[in-house]
Amino acid sequence: MTTETVRFFDTTSRDGKQAPGNNHSPADTVLIARQAASMGIHIFEAGFAASSRADFISVKDVAQLVPGIMVCSLARALEQDIILSARALERALSPPRLHTFIATSDVHLQHKLKMSRSQALEQAARSVALARLYVDDVQFSAEDATRSDLDYVATVVREVILAGARTINLPDTVGYAMPDEIGYMVNHIIETVPEVREYGVTIAVHCHNDLGFATANTLAGIKAGARQVECTVNGIGERAGNTHYAEVAMALLTRFDYFGVSHAIDTKKIGEMARLTSAVTSKPIPGTLPIVGEHVFAHGAGIHQHGVLAHPSVYEIMSPESVGWEAQKFPLSSQSGRHGLQKRLQMLGYEVTTTELSQYYKKFLVIAVSKTLVSNADLKELMQSPC
Repeated sequence: MTTETVRFFDTTSRDGKQAPGNNHSPADTVLIARQAASMGIHIFEAGFAASSRADFISVKDVAQLVPGIMVCSLARALEQDIILSARALERALSPPRLHTFIATSDVHLQHKLKMSRSQALEQAARSVALARLYVDDVQFSAEDATRSDLDYVATVVREVILAGARTINLPDTVGYAMPDEIGYMVNHIIETVPEVREYGVTIAVHCHNDLGFATANTLAGIKAGARQVECTVNGIGERAGNTHYAEVAMALLTRFDYFGVSHAIDTKKIGEMARLTSAVTSKPIPGTLPIVGEHVFAHGAGIHQHGVLAHPSVYEIMSPESVGWEAQKFPLSSQSGRHGLQKRLQMLGYEVTTTELSQYYKKFLVIAVSKTLVSNADLKELMQSPC
């Protein structure tokens, strides 16, 4: 039996860049794209070519300078957007993708687009057909799909497939859905639109984190049959952000028994990618951000330190080495025990007897109660005092 594969669609330099303070230059976009290609990300959305000159250049430069990855440009379901995207994608090193979208929810149609469902349906199909004249690979997104009438979404999906789209993205644009709703939506589209299977269409999900469910919703989509996931590095993006791709990649790897699907991500490069994007955007990585935060492999409590010293699997379901991230495993606080103190002292080159350890531990606790964390400098000072 062949294991199915999930493709990762990186939108760090498009959706991620749209959040205040995350803007980065075309040159930085190329840097991120090169790292994405090296770690096995399949599709890289380099920008929204019609939105600005900088985004146009970002798409063009990634298309012409970064081998080994499919470059993609976003375009509204408008002729001028599609033409500009097609121009930016010209002379791409690898076959490119054009990603066009229109909203399908009544709230968007009424208040933003000022059009009827039938008008949006016609524009969606027309735009996909136009995009197909320029590129072989067209993706269509039903913006705000999770707040849309699913029967109407199914109608739109059918028409854009017939017009030439081969990837259909069902976004949770405002982070509204719950995991079971995402699963139901994906399954509903697969089961009620026969053209999905007939034309070998890939269903994708794109989830936002407004209620904190972006990763859970993305994984629910995979469980229901989505085989492309749209994510960003470190989860950056509009409002509360997007799905953090590292969480999805490691969930699929760590819980292969549950999901039963694989991916091509070289997880040992996750830490490097996180740090690169943090540097490019000048946004620090939260210490507790899953997979890449500096504290996620740290064990402060004495019981935890003792357990992980006995065997890492006691309190670690993955190793820092598996995601290219070396963190300080034993931060010391007033909650730390003797085993943690002994380990940190060994890291600093100090070997102590059992009797000495007990004596130093008493002095350590006096220091620790007045500090959030005990530093190496504090420990060196401690070791200068008589035992």
